[in-house]
Amino acid sequence: MKSKVATFILLCGILFFAANCRKNNSENQNNASNTEKYKADVAVSWYNLLTEISRLTPYPPPPSIRIFAYSGLTLYESVVPGMPSYNSIYKHFTGLDIPFDKTKEYYWPAAANASLSRISSKLMANYGTPPLLALIQKLEDSLTQIFAISVAPEKMQLSIEFGRMVADKVYEWSTQDGTLTSSGALAVCPPYSPPSGPGLWVPTPPGFLPAAGACQGSLRTFIPDIVNAVLPPDPPDYSTELTSDYYKMADKIYQLSLTRTTNDSMISEAWRDRLGMNFNTPAHILSLTSQIILKEKLNLEEAAIIYAQQGIAMFDAIAASFKFKFYYYLLERPITYIRNIMGKTTWNSIYPTPQHPSYPAVAPAAAAAGIVILEKKLGTSYNFIDSTQKGIYGSWNYSSFDELVKDVGKSRTHSGLNFEVSVTEGITQGRKAGEIVDKLLFKK
Repeated sequence: MKSKVATFILLCGILFFAANCRKNNSENQNNASNTEKYKADVAVSWYNLLTEISRLTPYPPPPSIRIFAYSGLTLYESVVPGMPSYNSIYKHFTGLDIPFDKTKEYYWPAAANASLSRISSKLMANYGTPPLLALIQKLEDSLTQIFAISVAPEKMQLSIEFGRMVADKVYEWSTQDGTLTSSGALAVCPPYSPPSGPGLWVPTPPGFLPAAGACQGSLRTFIPDIVNAVLPPDPPDYSTELTSDYYKMADKIYQLSLTRTTNDSMISEAWRDRLGMNFNTPAHILSLTSQIILKEKLNLEEAAIIYAQQGIAMFDAIAASFKFKFYYYLLERPITYIRNIMGKTTWNSIYPTPQHPSYPAVAPAAAAAGIVILEKKLGTSYNFIDSTQKGIYGSWNYSSFDELVKDVGKSRTHSGLNFEVSVTEGITQGRKAGEIVDKLLFKK
């Protein structure tokens, strides 16, 4: 029953955005040829669907951000020929051109629609086909029917074929990032056996499950060698002395757990990756971005740039975080030290600790990487409301994007999941990734 209700709600959302696209489609005609002359509705419709599918499907953040990152790149490449001031970023990454006939006229919303349908379907198929995959086809068909009312059939077909060709090119490149085997099957992470020693990560209660995500740090990143560009400093040296920095950082988390407010607990829950209820961090950031794009009435060109940059930045920030976690620092979680060294043997975090080391914190890194892109577009002192999960947790008012990033960090410290230094350096690492992506040669 829950699945049927979720599907019904999702279909209602699709029809709402499709109706909005129908209204804006007639406004946007006037023989427009440049991408900037179209509203962002088609891109927002797709990202609302993709983030919702992520929420309702067992995709943890790494698979989710892979879908979002390559979808964002595909969206951008499907409309960049209509952006005279911008370059193909696919060519920057691969050295390859995407064929495009400059003598023909394209309808960019249709190209974007076809490309996003194609790439997201292919990427999700890598992880197994979820029941909601049919909604991808539903959205593509709905928008195609709307566009067809006022766009000549030849132009529509040309645009659809171009969008699908772009998606096929990007998908082919995506298959070489380490997610799949040479035969095209999903690669299985080999069992990870962590080294043992004082302060090193061990499985955590209540399940004491084995490590997960170690191979995420081995995936090809969009920015070559980004790991060295965003490398955080060493965490404090391990010590059991009460006066040591290490003991103090663990005690800080314990003390926060004793003074935690209702709002602290709500923030912790709101940024939790919880299947069927919450958006994971990348999906949460992208859902918020969609709200802001509509609020600011950005056009299709602006939306394509933002979605592409955010996906790339968050993908690389997450990959780098997992690399650092498993292959550089392997820092234990607070619960291990608080229970075993501080003697608080029944102490628990708000919810079970994720199955990977603490340093640096991945959710703040991902959030910071995505938020940098919004800051570059809208400024650091931007007022907004995060109503992404209003129905469950309410809304939060912010006067800057940095305030939101700090709340993501708070969700990890006040919940007991992470040390404060893990959060601080995770945010710094994510911001560096976002800055690097912002400096890519999107603009000529």
